[in-house]
Amino acid sequence: MKPKFASFFLILFCSILVLPALAEKEVRDVSEFSSISLNVSGKLYLEQGDPQRVEIVAKSSTLEDIVTEVKNGELVIRFKNRNFFWQSFNPGSIEIFVRVPDIEGLAVSGSGHIIADKRITSRRMAMAVSGSGNIKLNDLRTERVKASVSGSGSLVIENGGMAEEFNASISGSGNVKAEDFEAENVEVHISGSGNCSIHAIETLKARVAGSGSVYYSGNPQVDSSVSGSGRVRSR
Repeated sequence: MKPKFASFFLILFCSILVLPALAEKEVRDVSEFSSISLNVSGKLYLEQGDPQRVEIVAKSSTLEDIVTEVKNGELVIRFKNRNFFWQSFNPGSIEIFVRVPDIEGLAVSGSGHIIADKRITSRRMAMAVSGSGNIKLNDLRTERVKASVSGSGSLVIENGGMAEEFNASISGSGNVKAEDFEAENVEVHISGSGNCSIHAIETLKARVAGSGSVYYSGNPQVDSSVSGSGRVRSR
């Protein structure tokens, strides 16, 4: 009997330890927004559609520490004010599911990820990555794109897409990967060792300072300037 009781209490003890760490779902009630700023180290899965919805999956202690607030039409996702004791906080896995009718801006600060597996259609799109995080879209259709990468992060547009204007700025070792994205007029500025790949139709203006590279396809009129060991090259 003793071994059985010992096993029972061992299982019970392990269950008590594990249960608090189990993931929980929480739907957040927020006002309307058309842009997103992700400031936590989690994955945000983006879908364009109705009705608007924001759901977070994380352990209960982490859910209590995540703030979702809308400021001037931007959904800001962040942790509560950090202090000395916050350094020992382990948030664990965080998944955020966002559905929104209209989206015009995406930003990642830190090591978070924004992922959209389905087509995004918008009049304009501003995207910014600061840190080691990334934004990954699947087929973007818009008139104007403004992309900024600062640090070692990346911005990826896969499976096509199109825009009239595409403006990218890279500072550091980050990357903008949009090989199959077609833009009529493209302007790229790189400072550091970052890289940008894009399909330009009519014009390409490229400025590189450092060891970065601009790779392009298409047959645009090219206006390029390179300072350092960087390059502007047709693929």
